[in-house]
Amino acid sequence: MSLSSSMLCCWPGLPGLWYQGRWASLILAVGFAALLNLTLVATFIWTDLFQDDSFAAIAWPVLLLFWLATTMVARRNLPDVMSLTREDRSNVVHDDTADIDSLFLHARREYLKGHWQEAQGLLERQLRRHPRDVESRLMLATLFRHTRQFNAATSQLDQLQKYDPAVIWKSEIERERELLRLVEEFESSQPSVSESVSTNNDGFVRETRVHYPD
Repeated sequence: MSLSSSMLCCWPGLPGLWYQGRWASLILAVGFAALLNLTLVATFIWTDLFQDDSFAAIAWPVLLLFWLATTMVARRNLPDVMSLTREDRSNVVHDDTADIDSLFLHARREYLKGHWQEAQGLLERQLRRHPRDVESRLMLATLFRHTRQFNAATSQLDQLQKYDPAVIWKSEIERERELLRLVEEFESSQPSVSESVSTNNDGFVRETRVHYPD
């Protein structure tokens, strides 16, 4: 237990409010502050606030006992409050990771089936939630290459290189740029009349020559 965590116990309700955001802890902290301020004002500023002069003599011992009791309870329960917070955070991270995996895997299935529009919608939805998802952005760039949206593909690759995690994907990004360049060059070239062009699903250009009889 750190010193800063222990210091939170010095104010009633503060540990539960700080670590878990409990409404009951907020009410307790605000209520104690209000009673303390009222006692201070009645004792040192407006001494005639209450007709009964015994108010201060009763209020201070009550506040002191209440403070001691809540401090002891808070210190005893602090490890449980902190461990519950860590567990809740790990569950949030787990759920967030599961959500990322679900969208990405769904998009990849549609991508492998050649359902470009469905895959693009899923990937764009994913990137709206997680803009730094390198794998999803790289897949979207590849999808744009397949669908001949060359400017969009280049834009995605340029965006990728701004993110630090993309360093480990450097070779894949360079390969994708090279494939994009080759396909762009082929698309800009003028094929002869005796040639027909098709592409396979991996984006490589496949050229078929048609031979006419003499």
